[in-house]
Parts: sequence; C-alpha cells; structure tokens
Amino acid sequence: MRSRYSAFAVGDDDYLSRSWHSSTRPPELRTDRSQRWTGLEILGRSGGGLLDREGSVEFRASWTDSGRVGSLHENSRFVREGGHWVYLTGTTAPG
Repeated sequence: MRSRYSAFAVGDDDYLSRSWHSSTRPPELRTDRSQRWTGLEILGRSGGGLLDREGSVEFRASWTDSGRVGSLHENSRFVREGGHWVYLTGTTAPG
C-alpha cells in the first residue's frame, strides 16, 4: 500500500500498472500530474501476512489540486499474483 501511494505521489505509472492485478488493471493508466499527494494514514488492515494469499488495507490519503484540498478514504483489497502483492480492487468509504 505504501509503495503504491508513493508511486501516485511521484507519478510512477509503470509501477502502478505492475502492482495492479491483471484482471482489474485498466488498459491505460496516467496519473493526474496536477494532483499533489500530501499524506497517507493507514487506518486498519487485515490479512496480508507472510503466509496469506490476500489482505486488505483501509487508508486515508490527502491531496491538493489547484488550491483545493481533499482526501481519499478507501478499503483496498490486495492478493498475491506471481509471488507479488498486487492491488485487486478498492471501495471508497464516506469521509
């Protein structure tokens, strides 16, 4: 999760694509370069241990864009694919 947040923060589209599950990955990915990610708070997690095949992370990520301030609150699901943890899907949470 933290590595994907960092990739969003620096605009590393290639890493984001590689760390996205093949069944849900968009055909093209281009991060919004005007959006600046300013913080990540991990609110909870389940699974995702050394022997687990899946896990989830609840987080809040803060951003600014053209003077506007906001945040993304999401519950993200991760699974192992090819021996690596990859993002499968996420559900945005209110607030």
